[in-house]
Amino acid sequence: MPTSVASSRASAGRRREILARIPFIAEAPSELRKAFAEAATVVHLEAGDYFLREGDTCAHFAVLASGKMRVFKLAENGHEITLYHVGAGEACPLNVSCILSDRPVPAMAQVEERVEAITIPAATFRVWIAEHESLRRFVFQMFSSRLTEVMSLVEEVAFRRMDQRLARRLVDLLIDDRSGGSVEVTHADLAADLGTAREVISRLLKEFERLGAIGLARGRIVIHDGAVLRDLASGSSLQATVAARARRENGTGGTSAPGGE
Repeated sequence: MPTSVASSRASAGRRREILARIPFIAEAPSELRKAFAEAATVVHLEAGDYFLREGDTCAHFAVLASGKMRVFKLAENGHEITLYHVGAGEACPLNVSCILSDRPVPAMAQVEERVEAITIPAATFRVWIAEHESLRRFVFQMFSSRLTEVMSLVEEVAFRRMDQRLARRLVDLLIDDRSGGSVEVTHADLAADLGTAREVISRLLKEFERLGAIGLARGRIVIHDGAVLRDLASGSSLQATVAARARRENGTGGTSAPGGE
């Protein structure tokens, strides 16, 4: 963890309250809960702060009590690709790997939503992971989950077209969004998520707009025809998607409702 992270001298009661919000710690054996309560330090990071920078060494192990971080790889040409996100109740695998391997961090971790976390010294973590089976289980489950995410990312990058990956990302965002047919996201955000240039994303979004699938506004994408996006996400070419949309219009007399079939 960078030395710039702000720590807080929270009272013992405040530390216990924060630790109780972290399921892994709240459900841990009493001995480990007591150890965390005695050794943990509370830290806060604001949106935009870096939790880890490529090349950092890790002096502390951290678990998030609230907030969210994005872990990404930055290329020499400035392009980014998101590897995974870390949320409340979770630890960052790169943080753990850095501590256990005693090697510098190979990627970046940046705060997206204000983070409150608890930390313990790296040396203490090494002792605890050898002594406490529940901590080892938490770490192994975390690595398993993140490895699955990264393998999925590799599959997408290696085997799927960029228009398919972009459509799939928009469909995923629409499912997660509660505003009913639109998502707040910038072209730069999508480019970082998908590991490509903003110009590529902008060009594809314009093509999606031409197909009638979406409408573009500043910082927001409005979904006009969810069926078109799902066709693209499933692997249909742009040409095949145009033909499928025409067949739907001829059969129904109009386009689908926002986000619908």
